[in-house]
This record gives sequence, C-alpha cells and structure tokens, in this order.
Amino acid sequence: MSIQNKIRVINRLEQIVSEFKIKYPQNTPAHHELVKLSDELNNLKGYLNKLDELKPNYTTNDVDQYMVAINLNMDILKNELEITDYVRLKKAVKVLKVILKFHPTRYTFIEFAVIWLYELIYFI
Repeated sequence: MSIQNKIRVINRLEQIVSEFKIKYPQNTPAHHELVKLSDELNNLKGYLNKLDELKPNYTTNDVDQYMVAINLNMDILKNELEITDYVRLKKAVKVLKVILKFHPTRYTFIEFAVIWLYELIYFI
C-alpha cells in the first residue's frame, strides 16, 4: 500500500514531464533532458514495483542512486526550461524527495497524511 502511493506521485510527475515534452520541440536540449528524466522516473518506478513484489536482492538502499540521476537531470533542466515550467517541475520533484524519505515498504498513517498534504499543495 505504501509503495502504491509513491508510484501514484511518480505518475503525476511523469504527466508533468510528458506535458513539457510536448511543449518543447524535439531538437532542443530541454526535450532531450526531459526524455532522460522520464527514463529515470520509469527506472525508479520499476525499482519500487520490484520492492512491492518482494523480489530477492532488492533493498531500500538503492533509492539514493535513482535520486542522484533525477537531481542531475533537474540541474541541467534549470538552464533549459522556462522559469515557470522549471518551478513547477522542481516542486513535483520536491514532493517525490519528501515521500521517499519514508520507508518504502512500511505503511504509516503519518506518511499518508504527509503525502496527501504535499499533493494538495503542489499538484492542485
């Protein structure tokens, strides 16, 4: 249940990225970085799904390496996107960072409340 909430937030972030991929033409560096960011989000989502299925050799220690790649893409996109688009994307990534601080396989009511509050503030 806890991982499904995290995946729901990642899906919302992917929707934002796909909107920006349509907005920016394919020959721009911004589009190229948005494609990379989308790939990294898909990798993170696949990793969380493997955790949910309790596949062997999957620990929660690997979340940081996925976030490092996402942060790198965000740093590059800072100069490539318009300011309003970058702020919107930055807020969505901030929500992702906050919810990933909670343990992915344990579900708590506090986590649910925090995710709901952040989604209310940043996505609506």
